[in-house]
Amino acid sequence: MPDFVAMPRPRSLNQVGPVLDLETYELRASRVYSRSTVRKRLKTLRQYSEFLKRTGMEPGVESLVAWMDELYKRMKPNSVGSYARDVLSYFDVMLIDIDEKKLRSLKSMIPPLFYRKSDYLTVEEVRRLIGVARYPYKLVYALSYAYARRLGEVLRASVDLSSSSVRFPVFKKRAAEVASFRLEGWIRSMVEDYLKSYGAPRGLGPDRLFDVTDRAVERAFKRDCERAGIDPSGRRLSPHVLRHSRIQHLIERGVPIEVVSKYLARHSSVTTTFQFYLAPTEAMASRIPSAEEVLWGSR
Repeated sequence: MPDFVAMPRPRSLNQVGPVLDLETYELRASRVYSRSTVRKRLKTLRQYSEFLKRTGMEPGVESLVAWMDELYKRMKPNSVGSYARDVLSYFDVMLIDIDEKKLRSLKSMIPPLFYRKSDYLTVEEVRRLIGVARYPYKLVYALSYAYARRLGEVLRASVDLSSSSVRFPVFKKRAAEVASFRLEGWIRSMVEDYLKSYGAPRGLGPDRLFDVTDRAVERAFKRDCERAGIDPSGRRLSPHVLRHSRIQHLIERGVPIEVVSKYLARHSSVTTTFQFYLAPTEAMASRIPSAEEVLWGSR
């Protein structure tokens, strides 16, 4: 074990009360992560906070490693890794100053994640979903799919009809980032129709397209999937599946994964795109050329 965890520095035993500022974390994290992700991480953080109170340790790398040692006695390594990442998200969101050398040592101790392939809709299912939906959800689904954006990003989107462009804030980035795209023709027509029939009475416009909550969209999405005859078939169906669907459809059509990762998914590393979206399919296998075709061409 690294020597930096050998002698943790305890807090004063007289210091009582909340150790972690979970209210502020929830407020900030809700702007970046989904409601379900925030709920899951808060559950983990409450357990970490109880550990800090019990041991008198301060939030930081030393206490996190000590807590991981305790968790390993009763949990599987991958579960411990998930808990550790939840705590690291607290350090990130709350801008807690962490020594980079210690942080690297800590990350080397965290078991790797085992990703499952992302769920997605077929092209026909996306068509049916958008077809049966009503405003504002129709436009939310269209923007989510066309530009592979997260729900929170879509609900904060703005459009510039004069330049025919749309802008989204990019979540899960340390620094503020905006993704700007050209408005596709069918999306532009939908935006104009939506603002004309729905936006004006509610004071909405190009800079503020929506006045619905994430939760309202999630409820509408489940309802619209049923109306469109979309059978979950073991898939986790939520608005986020539209982002997965767009990325998966592009990769299946031969768009280089590096291009999809950098310009559309906006992942910090192409490795993330590989882990979630490049699971081999029967269609991909059927396109493997024979050795004869490679060496001598068609005969």
